Amino acid sequence: MKSNDILSTLDEGVLTITLNRPDTHNACDMTMWGLLLKLLEDAAMDPAVHCVLVTGAGKSFSAGADVRSFGTIDPADPMAMRYADDPVWTGIELRTARLVRNARITELLHTMGKPTIAAVRGAAAGAALAVAAACDFRIASETAKFVAAFSRIGTSGDFGINYYLTQLVGPAKAREMLFFGDKVGAEEALAMGLVNRVVADAELEFESLALARRLAGGPPVAHRLMKQNLVAAETENLHNVIELEARNMLRCLQTEDSKEAVRAFQEKREPKFSGR
Repeated sequence: MKSNDILSTLDEGVLTITLNRPDTHNACDMTMWGLLLKLLEDAAMDPAVHCVLVTGAGKSFSAGADVRSFGTIDPADPMAMRYADDPVWTGIELRTARLVRNARITELLHTMGKPTIAAVRGAAAGAALAVAAACDFRIASETAKFVAAFSRIGTSGDFGINYYLTQLVGPAKAREMLFFGDKVGAEEALAMGLVNRVVADAELEFESLALARRLAGGPPVAHRLMKQNLVAAETENLHNVIELEARNMLRCLQTEDSKEAVRAFQEKREPKFSGR
């Protein structure tokens, strides 16, 4: 893999991850998925990362999985290289396990204790739509096109796409996007709740980074527990969510960040959070 297929920079608490194969509309092969997973695993643990921003170079967010790489071996994966010709490795059980491992990308974006943002211009298709949908926020340029392209290649969808679309736009619209595979433009995506806001194409980087820096400047402990509450609310009953909220609320009130926020409010100034 070329070292610049995925770029990452950390600045003021914002980790910006850029899919960087503009000549293929940032289509991702197995090696790129592996690198993206590693970056997100590290980001989830790194105290210096307060917000993750995912975007694509050039005219597209990403065309999703690079279909030309289907069935190929990831040269960056020593185990794949070792067992490439082993029938067990190419059987459905281990292939399923590898797909589940790759889908950890969207699971991390959705559940890690830090805000995540997708900045989308141009196409966000297939697995890349799942990546965007898994984030906490989606900022779209006027050129954005969202398409659940799986039916176009005769597949049912992976990377959690069925879950994330249903959560965002409801079961009826999710079915429409998945079964038909039609493109959804930026304004329609805004109307259906798929994105949080639409901005001019030239303003996408500025607006998404401004949002990321605003989130990165917030209270890290509260953000982590807030995401825990929100993820639980997707599956738990009301009583369990209320109990979790109460426990996390008290945990927040004991932090230095909460005490600093109270002082800042009383002193009519902006708080300075330390993550403690």
